[in-house]
Amino acid sequence: MMRATRRTTRTARRRSRPAKRAAKRRLAKLVKPARPVRVAVAPPEPVLYKLCKPGWAVIVERIPNAQGTRFVCPFCPKSHRVPGPVRGFKKVRRAQWSRLRRVEE
Repeated sequence: MMRATRRTTRTARRRSRPAKRAAKRRLAKLVKPARPVRVAVAPPEPVLYKLCKPGWAVIVERIPNAQGTRFVCPFCPKSHRVPGPVRGFKKVRRAQWSRLRRVEE
């Protein structure tokens, strides 16, 4: 008789452990985090400006600064001014290039 009761208590112990763990997991999921989760805001898309050479544009980030950014043009001896930081140059299609705004001389 004693053996039978021991076995039942052992099996009962084994069964109760996962149930306790599951209850703890459920409680952990229900509890709200201490600080709100921040959603990453994507930076604004860069703008293209016409350069001197047909079909070429300069990629400018949309972070306006007071005096603008001056960069040396790779196609002419002058330097041009744009409203934000320069992020590179790009070859664009003719139709797309004609719609772009020109850089300031």
